[in-house]
Amino acid sequence: MKILYAGLRYELYDPGRGWSFEYLNFFSTLRSLPGVEVIEHPFDRILEVGRQKFNEELFALIRRENPDLFFAFMYTDELDREILLKIKNETKTKTLAWFSDDYWRFWNYSRHWAPYFSWIVTTDAKAVERYRDAGSKNVVHSQWACNKDIFKPLDLQKDINVSFVGQYKGPRAAVLRQLAREGINVEAFGFGWPARTTGVVQPARMNRSDGSGGPNGKISEEKMVEIISRSKINLNLNVRPGFFAPRALARLFLKKSMNRLVPDIHLIDNIRAYLHFPTLHIHARPFELAGCRAFVISGHSGGIEDYYEKDKETVFYSSLEDLAKKIKFYLAHPEERERIAEAAYRRTLAEHTYECRFRRLFREINLPL
Repeated sequence: MKILYAGLRYELYDPGRGWSFEYLNFFSTLRSLPGVEVIEHPFDRILEVGRQKFNEELFALIRRENPDLFFAFMYTDELDREILLKIKNETKTKTLAWFSDDYWRFWNYSRHWAPYFSWIVTTDAKAVERYRDAGSKNVVHSQWACNKDIFKPLDLQKDINVSFVGQYKGPRAAVLRQLAREGINVEAFGFGWPARTTGVVQPARMNRSDGSGGPNGKISEEKMVEIISRSKINLNLNVRPGFFAPRALARLFLKKSMNRLVPDIHLIDNIRAYLHFPTLHIHARPFELAGCRAFVISGHSGGIEDYYEKDKETVFYSSLEDLAKKIKFYLAHPEERERIAEAAYRRTLAEHTYECRFRRLFREINLPL
């Protein structure tokens, strides 16, 4: 199978922030699949040649290489609708768009792009019927997963009691402050966190051009796996910003266009998206943690319980009081932690790797490997 892949190579178009999520997990996994040849046409090239030239190159690549599939990990407005229709109607190449964040972006983004592709993939189960009601019938519900080449167990001493890995956000910091009041110190790592998060938690100043910020900023995938493996308990927090958070309000009037923010006058669509922005949803992190054979305490979000069995593969919390209680319990019961972590690890390798996701996806669109 020959695939032409388009997506961001660097996070937010910024090489200083490192590889993008989709490059590390989607492009790298597709490239490693036996029997698959992948040609990359990264969105980042737009900054060099412009949007029109990028799309002209895309169509020329399709004509020259005649791939079986054009796979786009959608971000903003990088692609040209007329070029997409030409690919869809004038070539034999199937076109597929993978949409993320459909729990809110469906209304002001995804549904407007869906008609230009042969197939749609969404990680939001509720979006499947929404797409079909909007006229897009070829919809596949898939999910985030674990890249087993990155997230794997390391034999390290567990010298961190409780950790959280993820970008600093106010609601997440509030959870850690509450846990600190309960006598539970959580070590937090990721873009924006201070060097240590014991006690008072405030955002750190970012001043390193590579985005690492010393001990505070974004950490590498290698460092992340090390932290996960050193942690007795790994948290998957499911808190979301409220309606009055600046990031939520901004989406009423602004949208991303490649690497910048621009005004957006589609107020009705934006209001519908805004009303769904606080929706709890599944992230990739639970699958990545489980792939490291880590013990996880997770919030309930978007049907994550359909992927890991409660108290046998993952422990779920229902409130901050419940979270504090379960942290204390499982810190005192290492055998239970190890049993649950091993079960989640085995489930992940069997069902929740990106290789598993892509093989199922290709079967559904009649391109089996």
